Amino acid sequence: MDFEFIWLIDTSILFRLVLAVLLGGAVGMEREMHGRPAGFRTHIVVCLGAAMMIVGSEFYQNHMNPETVFDPNRMAAGIITGIGFLGAGAIMREENMVRGLTTAGCIWFVAGLGIVIGKGLFPLALWGTLLVLIMLIFFRYVESWMSVENYGEMFIRMNLDSYDSIKNQCAEIIRDNGFLVQETRYRVDRTQNEVRLEYVLTYSKGKSQEELLMAISRLEGIREVSG
Repeated sequence: MDFEFIWLIDTSILFRLVLAVLLGGAVGMEREMHGRPAGFRTHIVVCLGAAMMIVGSEFYQNHMNPETVFDPNRMAAGIITGIGFLGAGAIMREENMVRGLTTAGCIWFVAGLGIVIGKGLFPLALWGTLLVLIMLIFFRYVESWMSVENYGEMFIRMNLDSYDSIKNQCAEIIRDNGFLVQETRYRVDRTQNEVRLEYVLTYSKGKSQEELLMAISRLEGIREVSG
């Protein structure tokens, strides 16, 4: 009971928990401002929980029977492994786009941040938080300057009778609009007298498929085009 009372009023313990809330919240705030599914409160809970478990394991290590073997690093390993399930829940796939990878990485980071704070490595926690915030906030502008290829899909339904001419015209329009065809899939439906083409395209960041779709839709024999 004496140990519990001493621990209750130990300001160093309170400082660690408050720091976990502040630093975990700082990372979560950036995610919250960009409308991510795991935001401000989620990051605080993860960071605080990790810090609390490490502080608790430190208490037991210091006050258990000296003959008892207890390794607090196993707690840290369990936290990092377990938090992967929460991070995976933040990853979403939308057609050819995968969203949430950065948020999942942030959840994993704040779990590690909580461990570092729980161990009392405050300079490491502060520098780590500063660097990850720089990466999240300022590197967003660096990404906008980078030449990045995007992938997209385009579906075309056309008359079977004019397939050869339309296919060649489509290839020319795609090339003129700055798109590259990475893959083409075909489906012939003779009952409907049509051919369905599915293109996998690559294009530079910032380019829109709108003009491409409108140009192809004007071709004679095109029944439907979407992307």
